[in-house]
Amino acid sequence: MLTSAAPGGTDAYIPRFVDTHLEQALSRSGAVELRGPRGVGKTTTALQVARTVFACQNADTAAAIRQDPRSALLGQRTPVLIDEWQEVPEVLWAVKEHLDTSNDPGRFIITGSLRGHEGEQSPLTGRAEAIDMFPFSVAERRGVRTAPLAERLFDVHDIEVGDTDLGINDYVAIALESGYPNTMSEVDPGARAARLRNRIDGTVNVDGLVGRHDRSKLADFVAAYALHSGGVVPLQRLCDDVGISSNTGRAYEALLSRTYLVADAPSFHHNRISHLRRSPKRLLVDAGLLAAAWGVGADVISRSADLRGRLLETFVAAQLRAGALASSVRYSLGHLRRNGREVDFVLDGGVRGVVAVEVKAGIHGGRKEARHLFWLRDQLGDSFAGGVVLHTGRRPPHPLDGAPTGRIWSVPVSALWA
Repeated sequence: MLTSAAPGGTDAYIPRFVDTHLEQALSRSGAVELRGPRGVGKTTTALQVARTVFACQNADTAAAIRQDPRSALLGQRTPVLIDEWQEVPEVLWAVKEHLDTSNDPGRFIITGSLRGHEGEQSPLTGRAEAIDMFPFSVAERRGVRTAPLAERLFDVHDIEVGDTDLGINDYVAIALESGYPNTMSEVDPGARAARLRNRIDGTVNVDGLVGRHDRSKLADFVAAYALHSGGVVPLQRLCDDVGISSNTGRAYEALLSRTYLVADAPSFHHNRISHLRRSPKRLLVDAGLLAAAWGVGADVISRSADLRGRLLETFVAAQLRAGALASSVRYSLGHLRRNGREVDFVLDGGVRGVVAVEVKAGIHGGRKEARHLFWLRDQLGDSFAGGVVLHTGRRPPHPLDGAPTGRIWSVPVSALWA
């Protein structure tokens, strides 16, 4: 149904890093796309500024739009929120027609939980700004508004952290809280895990997405993906684990990416480094979601070094991904592997250089743990802006050398939300 939007609801709105980006994009563009996993708060965020709402997941609204998409949008108070556009794809062509007749900014906010097919051109290509939105970071949940860790490293600032009294079990508990709004406030771990499992099941059982695929094999593929989260695994190995063809595996991989269940870190490439591995680092989009896919809780994870490490890497990746929206430096998240050398995450800031992040589930974060960061600094020279070893120990942040630029730090994981 068509509704007049207001930021209603009984819960107070929790500010998001994306808020400023949305306001700025609306001030200069006719349409803005908020993209990301279903249930991360895109609609709630858009409702803070929208004045009219088309809820496309509502059958009556969807039918009205299909009858006459262009006329349905005429005369509405702007910004007009078109929520979950993928339920009525033809609405995007109507938006295109309206944008082609007027350059006025701030006319449409479009939310969607589904990426387009690779190579597919959207009607809004070149006409709408796109903003990716992910589950809540810990910094957002706690209302932290200081410069994120990545920005401090790019800008060669000292690193401080308020809470150094956390250990590995504390970090596991924080990661399992998840960043999905309807789960992160759930105090019962069993209920929280059930909601997250339902989120996975609800994605792999959508007729319009799965089509004629074997759903049990798709579920097995998700489980295999989760077991390798935080690892650099070729697609063929996942296919072999599940017993499917490479063509089917590519289709499943695309489905998980299109629905934002996964957010892989691609291989970082630089012309000064040769023979780099091309496979992406496999990552589920949320650490709580990962544990739900495993079907285990904090007790099992705390007893397994492998699970702890994979959970922590997935968790750190989620914090860095969300933190990109809060940083003054635009960066992309990748990884690096070459001849036995591995850097967990490489933040590519373009002309601002590169920041490297190593994640350790143990309490140590010294020069031994940072050896691949020092190697990368030697390879990149002035392009290396800084590096950090994130550990679960209680020692405060400290530099591992005295380099005036490209400094490498040892820092507790909690620096991600300091």
